[in-house]
Amino acid sequence: DQQLRLLDANGQLVAEFEAVSQLLSGTSWEVTGYNNGRQAVVSVMSGSKITVSFGADGRITGAAGCNRYFASYKQNGGELTIGPPGATRMFCADPAGLMEQEQSFLAALQSANSFQLAGDRLTLRTEKGAIAISLSR
Repeated sequence: DQQLRLLDANGQLVAEFEAVSQLLSGTSWEVTGYNNGRQAVVSVMSGSKITVSFGADGRITGAAGCNRYFASYKQNGGELTIGPPGATRMFCADPAGLMEQEQSFLAALQSANSFQLAGDRLTLRTEKGAIAISLSR
């Protein structure tokens, strides 16, 4: 039943573990770092927030710092395919560099082709295994 129970020599329950789903559908995350396209993973700028929600309908939606974005996705085991993202077209001048961060994040999102899910952490990786995006619940 997706549970592991550890018993002592007397048959008393010592620990109990439950399997965690590896499905992304129906989960929401906050980005903690993203690949800036110059071979570095950088933190999200202070004063901004980037989110990712994986819908049951095969769509990713979220906030990219200034604009809302959307894209299609497919999960096959640990593999992930993300379609070209679309976004609203607002301009945000504050904080400085926010629009550049948004563009780098959207490029990193599309570069992801696999993922690792461990507890409250999700890591999206590129085809070559580099970190594309780091996220937490």
